[in-house]
Amino acid sequence: MVNKEEAQRLKELGNKCFQEGKFDESVTHFTNAIKNDPQDHVLYSNLSGAFASLGKFYEALENANKCISLKKDWPKGYIRKGCAEHGMRQLDNAEKSYLEGLKIDPTNKSLKDALDKVRREKLIENMEYINHINTIIENDEKLKSYKEENANYANELLDTIKAINSNPMNIRLILSSCNKKISEGVEKFFGLKFNDDSAYEAEREREKERQKKKEEEEKKKKEEEEKKKNRKPEEILGEEHKLKGNEFYKQKKFDEALKEYDEAININPNDIMYYYNKAAVFLEMKNNEKAIETCLYAIENRYNFKADFTQVAKVYNRLAISYTNVKDYDKALEAYRKSLVEDNNRATRNALKELERRKEKEEREAYIDPVKAEEHKNKGNEYFKNNDFPNAKKEYDEAIRRNPNDAKLYSNRAAALTKLIEYPSALEDVMKAIELDPNFVKAYSRKGNLHFFMKDYYKALQAYNKGLELDPNNKECTEGYHRCVYKIDEMSKSEKVDEEQFKKSMADPEIQQIISDPQFQIILQRLNENPNSISEYIKDPKIFNGLQKLIAAGILKVR
Repeated sequence: MVNKEEAQRLKELGNKCFQEGKFDESVTHFTNAIKNDPQDHVLYSNLSGAFASLGKFYEALENANKCISLKKDWPKGYIRKGCAEHGMRQLDNAEKSYLEGLKIDPTNKSLKDALDKVRREKLIENMEYINHINTIIENDEKLKSYKEENANYANELLDTIKAINSNPMNIRLILSSCNKKISEGVEKFFGLKFNDDSAYEAEREREKERQKKKEEEEKKKKEEEEKKKNRKPEEILGEEHKLKGNEFYKQKKFDEALKEYDEAININPNDIMYYYNKAAVFLEMKNNEKAIETCLYAIENRYNFKADFTQVAKVYNRLAISYTNVKDYDKALEAYRKSLVEDNNRATRNALKELERRKEKEEREAYIDPVKAEEHKNKGNEYFKNNDFPNAKKEYDEAIRRNPNDAKLYSNRAAALTKLIEYPSALEDVMKAIELDPNFVKAYSRKGNLHFFMKDYYKALQAYNKGLELDPNNKECTEGYHRCVYKIDEMSKSEKVDEEQFKKSMADPEIQQIISDPQFQIILQRLNENPNSISEYIKDPKIFNGLQKLIAAGILKVR
């Protein structure tokens, strides 16, 4: 049933959560909004954006496609689709999506910017691929002969490799449509043998690779030696001072190390690694400002130096460390991201993620203020009393951000979420409240209520029982327990089957384990033939406990 007003309310909640960076919550709100208005293309667009922000690009793509199917002439749908494909590294598909959008709105700046970005990345990626492919070809006589026969061999190989990377599950299907020469090139590129499962052949290939690697290392060594022979006098002398500086650095004689690196720079000012080493000394001396200054100078003059991409990436990494030391996290993150553009390697990706987590943690901790948390809790309580549950939840959200270790705040938010019929989210909050304060009786009563509303009656009983263990006279737990027992008794004697509860119960791993147990299968068969025989099993706690769960779950009827 369509309810546009409710859909709009949930959409606004989703947008608010999205702006606050609470993407999981925004996904929940947009999903619920779609249930109320499944033909609103904007809702699918918003849900796609939320999934993309969580890095769930497959789900983002699904919703972007749904958005486009509902509104083919809306440019933003193609932005969402391209963004999801971009995140999945399907750069060709992303480019096509942005171009489709520009057919509808040729002046759309967002589409143009996104298209430019994906094309730049494609260019860089293609350059890296083609360089790697050419290196492989040059070091393999057979592939080299294929390239001599077909001048476009490297580009054809590139297209096939990109197709595989975009859809690795279809690698054998892709290879089956290629000629033998392309297949051999792909195998060399990935270092695998796709068409021969023989262990002997696999080992032969590995041995060839080991031999090839050894030859490459020897070749590289010879090239280095040749390079040394052809070095200019200033390069040789500069390198000597650098090596002396390295020795002083290892001995923690930093002033002497700086002197040697400066001498190396005076003699040969065009080697970026001298500045890189010099910045390392400043870091050890806790002089982060000088380290930053040195790295920035090296980066600004990178095109005047002899510097490859990996060397520039190293300087960016050192710059990031320097900014991190002075807690300028935004600039540090920017430096790591620029490093990845130069050399996309795992170590830098991990450093970037770690710094993002650290920044988020410190910002979260700096935001903590129990006094302000109490103020927001009181405001939330006032909204709650006036039945303004969305604003009550909003105040409890802020209170939790201000004091994330107060169990009562999660319990209060759970109450507001319960009123908003967001039971799963409310259950998460009461579980957090119990985690923070295992003796918090009110959290158990609310947990029981939520399980009751969600028709998990046995879990509701467990929650009420736990609350009564802590406080035997607790009114809420006592009333909840009796209400739950009455409901289970009513349900077990009813001829009517609650389909929703039955499906939910059958999906519960605990219930599945019970009904798949051979012993219980025999017992259930006997009870089906003679319901009165249940009294035989009361003496065995394990069996009776399992039967109680099945009765509470609506699986077993007792008449």
